[in-house]
Amino acid sequence: MQQTIAADIVLYLQRLDRPVLSKGEQISRFVDFLSETHKIVGCRREECRKRLRRFGHVLGASCPMTGMARDVERLITAMEDIGTRPLTPARLQSALRISSRERIQWTREGKLRPIATRVIKDRGHFSLALYSADDVARLLMSPEILASWRT
Repeated sequence: MQQTIAADIVLYLQRLDRPVLSKGEQISRFVDFLSETHKIVGCRREECRKRLRRFGHVLGASCPMTGMARDVERLITAMEDIGTRPLTPARLQSALRISSRERIQWTREGKLRPIATRVIKDRGHFSLALYSADDVARLLMSPEILASWRT
């Protein structure tokens, strides 16, 4: 059974072997740690780094679980938000390392299912399909599915 992101965050914060590092390096190591089991976090690495800047004091504390419960909860909420927010077609393509032709074809065939659309108003109106982060995470954990779609 796959662990939840909250359990992995608590596990990371309770580790005693974390070295003293700069704020940026702490964030990078934290994102790398979560990316091992939650592939969708790895796809949104830059977004994670931006959102986690304000949690540097939690990631750098030697025992953050005792006096920073509210900050730890906010950290968990921020990471769950990043991990569950739908992906745009461009983000989907970069996460799965597929071409736009493959994305369009697989969407038309029903292999990739958009969960919603967003209307963009930029010199007119156009809609943008959004894809489930859970579906993308499932595909990242099983690359043989993508390989079978290509044959």
